[in-house]
Amino acid sequence: MNFNASRSVTTFEQSGDGPSPLSLKNRNAKARWPEIRARTLDGTIEHPGQIENLLSRDEQERLQRIATLVEYKRGGTTIYSEGEDAPFLYFVEKGIVRTSRCAENGHRQILAFKGPGDVLGLPDGGRYANSAETAGPSRIYRMPWQRMYQMLASEPHLQQIFLEKVAFDFRLAQARIMVLGQQNIYQRLASFILEFLYHSEYFDAKTSRLRLPVNRFDIADYLGTAPESAARAFARLEHEGLVKRLTSRTVEILDIDGLMEMQRGRRRGQNRAASVDA
Repeated sequence: MNFNASRSVTTFEQSGDGPSPLSLKNRNAKARWPEIRARTLDGTIEHPGQIENLLSRDEQERLQRIATLVEYKRGGTTIYSEGEDAPFLYFVEKGIVRTSRCAENGHRQILAFKGPGDVLGLPDGGRYANSAETAGPSRIYRMPWQRMYQMLASEPHLQQIFLEKVAFDFRLAQARIMVLGQQNIYQRLASFILEFLYHSEYFDAKTSRLRLPVNRFDIADYLGTAPESAARAFARLEHEGLVKRLTSRTVEILDIDGLMEMQRGRRRGQNRAASVDA
């Protein structure tokens, strides 16, 4: 949240070349962000405003007084674990946090990547329903649930805001089920790339370059596939002329419309792509 940085900070320590010519289809990418946002995932979910944009300055200041700003220097740091008691609620101020659950066989499924303005740590029966780890350097506000309950009980407007955020997460989870159940690996990867295009912190519309804030293992676990399958999917998108990998974490977006077509399953050659194991 966009709180005053003077709040006390707890710190955790744990472990190219110039732009190329842009596709004509991408020159107006910034102006088309609302369209891109509206087509995220299955085409029905629009990303909500960051929660601090929904709060008045007075409400932000009151939340700030009960919050502790925690700074995580590196990725891979556990914020909370599935099944633990849930004494805190978290708001992402900077960085990306991955939420996940593990199957009985130990396989990790990443449920979501949470960014600035997102809420973490909603309890289920007083315990955390999933695990949360930083994907890179992050700044996160931690608030005691007991104090939050008191504020929510006395502030109907805050109740409405939190209900909207919870409802959005619910709709997003439903969309993710559709993605994993109905899309092949190429469509899933196109959806993943499009999800990050509205993050100006990671996507530079002028150069049409996307800096991926997560590693290849995170991407594979989010897509529900093996890292090797995710790598083949990237190669296919390159072959189709949709993207170009510049480094392991930097991708040039060559054809946004083509990615949207791939996401919707309307691109030529998609039937052949669907036969590959996802």
